[in-house]
Amino acid sequence: MNFDNVIDRKGTYCTQWDYTADRFGVGDITPFSISDTDFQSPKEIIEEIINRAAHGVFGYSRWNHEDYKSSVTRWYDKRYGTKIEQDWIVYSPSVLYSISLLLELSVGKGGKVMAHTPRYDGFTKLLAPYDLYEVKLTEVKKGIFQTDFLKIEEGFKSGVKVFLLCNPENPTGKVWTAEELQKIIGLCKKYDALLISDDIHMDIVRKVPTPVLSLDRENSVIVSSPSKTFNTPALGGSYAVIPQNVLRDKFLHHLKEIDSVSSPTIFGVLSTITAYNKCEYWVEDLNSYIESNCRYVIEELDGYKGLEVYMPEATYLMWISFKNCGITPKELQKALIECGKVGIMPGENYGDSLRIRLNVGCPKEKLRIGIEGIKIALEKLL
Repeated sequence: MNFDNVIDRKGTYCTQWDYTADRFGVGDITPFSISDTDFQSPKEIIEEIINRAAHGVFGYSRWNHEDYKSSVTRWYDKRYGTKIEQDWIVYSPSVLYSISLLLELSVGKGGKVMAHTPRYDGFTKLLAPYDLYEVKLTEVKKGIFQTDFLKIEEGFKSGVKVFLLCNPENPTGKVWTAEELQKIIGLCKKYDALLISDDIHMDIVRKVPTPVLSLDRENSVIVSSPSKTFNTPALGGSYAVIPQNVLRDKFLHHLKEIDSVSSPTIFGVLSTITAYNKCEYWVEDLNSYIESNCRYVIEELDGYKGLEVYMPEATYLMWISFKNCGITPKELQKALIECGKVGIMPGENYGDSLRIRLNVGCPKEKLRIGIEGIKIALEKLL
């Protein structure tokens, strides 16, 4: 795969490129915003989609079969040494749908839920109907984030019944160690709480991750999708891995009988099967390229006009601090858009207004535009 290949995505109803005005108020900028990438999916997925499209009949499809579920179990076994049962796997239209439904089934609207901050803004939106208990991720040294286990236990003591975790974390890029996860799981068990682990970024890493189900199958569930890894979100679909029989049965009942969203897109099913069975080589190449992009950003921007940039342990998102630049978030965003002509997500969306989140899942030619845009913006302000 040539990740340097620049592909024009404009005019494809692409959220990142065609709808920049929704996020930044203008359309004539280069976006580094929503967390998809500008890379073509692996050729095996493209060929599978073309072959199926040529069939020409697109009736209702199913996910509950050996081909789909075994592709997921093999991926976790081969890549992470984690054994999961096929019966634990359930289809879902999206990861956020899975989280929303699991929260509703576990605590109900208004129930007490724990989550870290800074955090993915999609979490914040779906957590709005709940009593949110926040735990701060603290940067103890450059690029190293730690949680507060005493505060976590205080949350459980106050009535928290669900812990929503991002593993790896978006936007910080933190990969949770097995020891950290064991502590969180231990507290969940002690206070009879459910741990929901969003693992959608788990394949895009510089540090070996640990799925929670390799450590616990009583109080933990995983929600995930191959869409971030293989750049297939528009094909639809995700899955949850729920070992608990009662919770899984409730999930399936609601999915099919109440929300009526149990019928998947055939392209979502086929892309998952193909990605997990045939495209592991592509993930290795992707990770090498993303790491190279991260290093390039660090070389160009770390220390520039006071910026702080570090190598994230995971994801293709860089969490860049401008706290030492002496400028306000509004000033920076205005300069990025109007002077730098780039769209970069403001950190206040995720819980830290003195940072920006830069998506480096793109060819270096585009990334150079982003870096130059940031420099131009800072030169205008400083």
